[in-house]
Amino acid sequence: MRFMLILSAVALLTTSYGCSCVSTVERANLTPAVTRAEYIRLHPDASHNDCIRNGEIVRGMSAHEVVASWGLPNVYVLTRSSPSEQWIYYIKDRDSLAMLVYTLGFADDTLRVWTIDQKRDVGQGIVSVGDNSRQTPATSARDLRRK
Repeated sequence: MRFMLILSAVALLTTSYGCSCVSTVERANLTPAVTRAEYIRLHPDASHNDCIRNGEIVRGMSAHEVVASWGLPNVYVLTRSSPSEQWIYYIKDRDSLAMLVYTLGFADDTLRVWTIDQKRDVGQGIVSVGDNSRQTPATSARDLRRK
């Protein structure tokens, strides 16, 4: 029953995304640069400070680091049967009338994986665009340094 309630809430939020959503470019601005800088000042030895400074997330970040980088999610999904949790962020691109739904998967307070689903506005509702719902392993900081 609780799972159905959470699923219903996610569906409701997906269909009523309003003006408070922002484009991908504006995502970093949800957690102000001053707040991100303050987190970095208080945690100078954290391994993901460069990503936090840029408003990015990478595999291996703690939940606190993700909040410092992206802010609080729109939806938390927790289950009794699993120690893992999912955080859902809705990001609207005003130019294309599309919305990206990021679902971040955490295990043991560490970001492990995320999925990205693109939705687009078609009059009265939202539909999925293509088969963009795929499991995308998050990039590790080590992989970013190699590029």
